[in-house]
Amino acid sequence: MRGPQKYKGLLSQGICLMNKEEKRVSRCVCLQSLYALEMSNAKEEEIIKHFYINSDEIYKGLSSNQITYVKQILKLCKKHKNSIDELINTKLMNWDMSRLALIDKLILRMAISEMLYVDEVPPKVSITEGVEIAKEFSTKDSSRFVNGILDAVYNNVIKNNLKQTN
Repeated sequence: MRGPQKYKGLLSQGICLMNKEEKRVSRCVCLQSLYALEMSNAKEEEIIKHFYINSDEIYKGLSSNQITYVKQILKLCKKHKNSIDELINTKLMNWDMSRLALIDKLILRMAISEMLYVDEVPPKVSITEGVEIAKEFSTKDSSRFVNGILDAVYNNVIKNNLKQTN
């Protein structure tokens, strides 16, 4: 068990059936969904439906496994938002959480949710994916910032947790 509580079920079945590119697309849709939820009063299901209906032109069609993964990561981000934000805040050096760009904050929440609560994804993969997504969706400096925060979470939380269980 990596995080305080691991997630099993449909997520573990779906993620194992997707290739690397499908997982990346799922994470990108998840990020865009998180952003849409932050910027609107829409409900999760409305946002997911929008991306699913429009996915042919955006992402060449999302599979049911991809939709399931997006929904589960969204739920994890929402359920653990406060604790993840507290964790992020502890890793910020001379910086205030309110000054973070929204997209960077969402990338961090998504990657940390995956690192802590999805056993089927190695933490280093979550870090790499967070960094690559930051390169695509945020500023040129954001990928280094995201890498630094995710690496600190990995070194201080996940490695320590692994040591305690061994």
